[in-house]
Amino acid sequence: MTDTDNMRIARESIGAWNAHDPEHLVKLLAKEYVAESDTLSVPTRGHEGARQVMKTYVRAFPDLHFDVEQMLASGDHVVTRWRATGTHRGELMGVQPTNRHAETHGCTVGEFKNHKIVREWLYWDTGNLLRQLGVLPTAAPAPAGR
Repeated sequence: MTDTDNMRIARESIGAWNAHDPEHLVKLLAKEYVAESDTLSVPTRGHEGARQVMKTYVRAFPDLHFDVEQMLASGDHVVTRWRATGTHRGELMGVQPTNRHAETHGCTVGEFKNHKIVREWLYWDTGNLLRQLGVLPTAAPAPAGR
């Protein structure tokens, strides 16, 4: 597969998230798909796991939307830097709905084989998200220069 093929599939997966379409997403995933994230206690495995993760986030943020800020490809891997926005209307990570609009940034590293995503590693700024939702205190301003 070429870098261009892998980037197309990565963009298509973002499109599936933006359409809130788990069935489209799983068509892009290998049966042995595994995703790891600092926000999940165990890896997401297989098509059903991916469906459930999408449903969880879309329930929490019914207007969830991703914008691709940068995409880099090399061999079997694509790194996608993204921005996500949405309004917190459902429970997420034990946090009850706040009805606050939030924005966060993240990065997904995807591994591709045979025109499918086989593995993903997701890193995103959950601290910033939780501050926007009022769960964590806002950071104190930095002290003035010495």
